[in-house]
Parts: sequence; structure tokens; C-alpha cells
Amino acid sequence: MTISKLFGNITLVLNQLIGLLFIVATLAFLWGVIQYILASGDEKKLAEGKKYIIYGLVGLFVMLSMWGIVTAVRNTLFNT
Repeated sequence: MTISKLFGNITLVLNQLIGLLFIVATLAFLWGVIQYILASGDEKKLAEGKKYIIYGLVGLFVMLSMWGIVTAVRNTLFNT
């Protein structure tokens, strides 16, 4: 196995993992939005909804960053 093929396989796995984590982060964000909407003025439930919204947004940002880094490294090393 060549180094190029090894990095190709690693990139493939990371891209699939990042896609899965995008889904998880999106679901966390949507769960927070639903909780926030259904809180009906209850401060504790509003705070919990906000927490999930922030976690989801941070997760989406991290996943987007990871995807960009993986793509940049792949393009830099292998000019694809």
C-alpha cells in the first residue's frame, strides 16, 4: 500500500465521520430549538434549550472546520 492510498483511505473515513457528526450536531441544534419553543416561558427550560442550540452551533462549526482542514491537507499533499 502506498502512502497516497493510505491517506486516501484516511480521508474517506474522516469525511464519512464528519458527515455523521454533522447530522448529530444538526439534531442537537434542532432539539434545542424545539425545547426553546416549547418552554412556554419557563426559565429553566429556556436555558436548557439555549444550551443545546449553542452546543449544536459549536458542533457544526467544528465539523465544518475539520472538513476544511481535511480538504486543504488533501489538496496540498496530493494536488487533487
